[in-house]
Amino acid sequence: MLKELFNEFIEFSIELRPEYPESLGKATDDWMEVFNGLAEIPKLFEVIYSSVQGTKRETENQKLMDFIPGYRLVHIEEFVEAKENLDIQSFWPKDALVLPLLVNYSSDYFCYVENFEGNSGIYLYMHDEGNLNLVYRSPEKFLKTVIEFYKQHVYYLDDEGYLDYDFQKESTIGGNHNFGVKYWSM
Repeated sequence: MLKELFNEFIEFSIELRPEYPESLGKATDDWMEVFNGLAEIPKLFEVIYSSVQGTKRETENQKLMDFIPGYRLVHIEEFVEAKENLDIQSFWPKDALVLPLLVNYSSDYFCYVENFEGNSGIYLYMHDEGNLNLVYRSPEKFLKTVIEFYKQHVYYLDDEGYLDYDFQKESTIGGNHNFGVKYWSM
């Protein structure tokens, strides 16, 4: 299911930015090694990094930076550094695995969070707040909602060709797809 959703995300991203998938690079054979000593590889990361490498912080074409508006997919070569940066900024509950997924220039992260009971979701960590806020109840909800943002034209290219979004539509559609999650009613 996650593989199909990620592929669908790629297809929708092509409609707005045909070069975007290519900019993510092809997966390397040794991508799994970055998880040694960190965690068992969550399915979402297996799906993503077995397909692509991500976006480097210093990418040449800034118009291809964003996975979602304002956030890039952490490049596999920068994953360990991003995890260390994230861990330095805060203390996580002992029963939680917190892994960086998307990051912005301010070191705010969308994180995959899993507790030892196997529950997982995508949370936003804002560096100036220091806590995790639930945004999507599962990796599937994350990809389904982002796909819906493409389908409903929440995401679009601004006048300069950068990925942008309609804040009001995003809140409405995000809330409808993630019912009861406080993030969407802020």
